Amino acid sequence: MSLIFTDDQKSLAQTVKRFVADRSPMPRVREVIGGEHAYDAEVWSRLAGDLGLAGLIIPEEYGGAGATHADLSAALRELGAGLVPSPLLACVLTAGALLALDDEPAKHDLLPRLAEGGLVGALAVSEPGERHWIPGTPATTATGSGDAVTLSGTKIAVLNGAEAGVLLVQATGPGGAALYLVEGDAAGLTVSRDAGVDPTRSTATVTFDGTPARPLAGDAAAALDRVADLANLAIAAEQSGAMLACLTMTTEYAKVRYTFGQPIGAYQGVKHKLADMYNRWALSDAALREATRAADEEPAKLGAAAAAARALTSSGYLTSAKETMLLHGGIGFTWEHDAHFYYKNAIAGNVLAGDGDYQLDRLADKLGV
Repeated sequence: MSLIFTDDQKSLAQTVKRFVADRSPMPRVREVIGGEHAYDAEVWSRLAGDLGLAGLIIPEEYGGAGATHADLSAALRELGAGLVPSPLLACVLTAGALLALDDEPAKHDLLPRLAEGGLVGALAVSEPGERHWIPGTPATTATGSGDAVTLSGTKIAVLNGAEAGVLLVQATGPGGAALYLVEGDAAGLTVSRDAGVDPTRSTATVTFDGTPARPLAGDAAAALDRVADLANLAIAAEQSGAMLACLTMTTEYAKVRYTFGQPIGAYQGVKHKLADMYNRWALSDAALREATRAADEEPAKLGAAAAAARALTSSGYLTSAKETMLLHGGIGFTWEHDAHFYYKNAIAGNVLAGDGDYQLDRLADKLGV
């Protein structure tokens, strides 16, 4: 069962953890976010190629590993713990959308390239002024038909939009909302990388002005609903790993930071906060494991389980990351310490792919409340 990691999944997690420690430790993360690129190309190449993470849940017939969501969760926890900048989440969501559609030519063309890491994909759905991550009727429009379709409109907070070679864009066409394929170098496409609060996560604003696009066959609404579940599961896995990293970091500091002749961990005020951090992580991690189990064994229950996991991890991580800074005292607020990176990641992650209210609404909808 996916509630408990198998030996293979534990081995995968350990492999990713060692890779992060060797190839993307926090000093290297600082170098990357201080540079011009959104991620380390060599690190991404090895994550996707050597470790095969980009193709984990892509079926073997499309060039992937055909692994489980539990495998993906095990890997994402370690990447989240290390705040590793990479386009993995964007590629996972792009692949998930393609797999949920019926466009076989697009699947055979794009999925193998996504699986090997040679192609970065991005999902463009959010729009200015729209509360929901995935609009019911997007303001972005598609005109024309066949090979003569063009898009007009603006998408915001597009994960790795500035680095993407292809974009899957939700737009309103003659037959209603649908998904369209846009090449990263298409005419009329303008991409502006955002100056977001989280320097480890690349997002962009994408504008379409008569941009050529190809409609993708399949039920776009059902595909995007599936992607919303996948996004919640993947983000919750990253946040669970990051939350545990915050707890570990703060617990170790409480053992070595002395005041009035004893470690600060000896004081009840610190003990209680650490206990609360552990409880938040344990509760959200249990919800994540149930969502992972549902994804692999009972897909019909994934929607509610993933929304519940995300609602718990996002809020719990935000609180724990803040407590991590506070419990480290003055040093926790400085650039030299890593605590503020987790806090910024938690702030941005709290609204990524839908904020807490959106997740609770989604949970209620899935439960029929």
